[in-house]
Amino acid sequence: MNKEDKIIKREIEEDMDTIEVPSSLYVFAKNIKKEEAQRKSAGKIRKNKSFHFAAAAVITLGVMTGSAFLNPTVAEMASKIPYLGQVFKTKPVDTMLWEALEKEGYENFSLGTTPGEVTSFEISIEGSEKDADRERDKITAITDKVLKSKGYDEYKIKVSSYIPQVTPITKEEEELTQLGEKLTSDLKLAGYNIIYVNPFNKQIEIAIPKTETRGEEIKQATIQSTSRYGYEKDVTLEIVDIEKNKREDIWLGYMRSIYEGLALKKEYHVTGYGYSYKKNTMKMIIRTNLKPSDREAEETVKKIRKEIENFVETEKPNTIVKDDQYEVILRDKSGDDLPY
Repeated sequence: MNKEDKIIKREIEEDMDTIEVPSSLYVFAKNIKKEEAQRKSAGKIRKNKSFHFAAAAVITLGVMTGSAFLNPTVAEMASKIPYLGQVFKTKPVDTMLWEALEKEGYENFSLGTTPGEVTSFEISIEGSEKDADRERDKITAITDKVLKSKGYDEYKIKVSSYIPQVTPITKEEEELTQLGEKLTSDLKLAGYNIIYVNPFNKQIEIAIPKTETRGEEIKQATIQSTSRYGYEKDVTLEIVDIEKNKREDIWLGYMRSIYEGLALKKEYHVTGYGYSYKKNTMKMIIRTNLKPSDREAEETVKKIRKEIENFVETEKPNTIVKDDQYEVILRDKSGDDLPY
């Protein structure tokens, strides 16, 4: 376990469920927009209550593109929006990259980012190493153009290849899939508010919103239906606070824009972020590569705080999180709080 992992582990044990961006590659599915719509409609279900991982580029909240700022009227309007607000109101950079690569004819590829001292954008195309070598310069140029169009100047670009491996679905998995569909249909027809049914584990898992008060009825109805279809399984319920998840979604959208806007600009020295949302209070953790002894450390920290505060105070008054509280914590290269 490296030093950063120990810091995160200590924070989780001593404080609350801090969400950190992992150092591994994020790979986004090609139907990213469809999945985001599904995630929203499901109320953002979270299965793991101890560790949550913050992906960096799923939400498409944009109304302007980088080229829009060439329009003088739009540029004047944009000048009145805080820097991070401009990031928030444009398409996330990952979405822009995906669209740019598709426009150039690339179909089978994955796109991910790895945070760190310098954020790495990693594009992997289906094929051999020779295919990656042949396309590397073109893909790098496309990616670089998109990033520069947003004014970013601190990033790395990696191009690689992959050979797809498809694991065929087993007969048992196919049967359980059908069972899940039947149970979902039965429960909804009976008038129960069901978010999802997961029949693949030892116990059938059913997620229901906090507002659905007929939990025991749902369990009994599920057991009866399951038996009717030839299965004998216990049932567990997961109670989902959809309202809380909606509020947290808004903050997560803010955090993605904060990270994108700060990490990809050299002047801010940002290397990662984490957050914790509890009791309508958002705790933002911004990691940097600064040392307290650095000459520009205090000025940079103040600049980051100002950017975040201007952005949040501009955006949240018109949302359901308008009365939420928030705290911004900036950390140095060693993981300690910066004293400014």
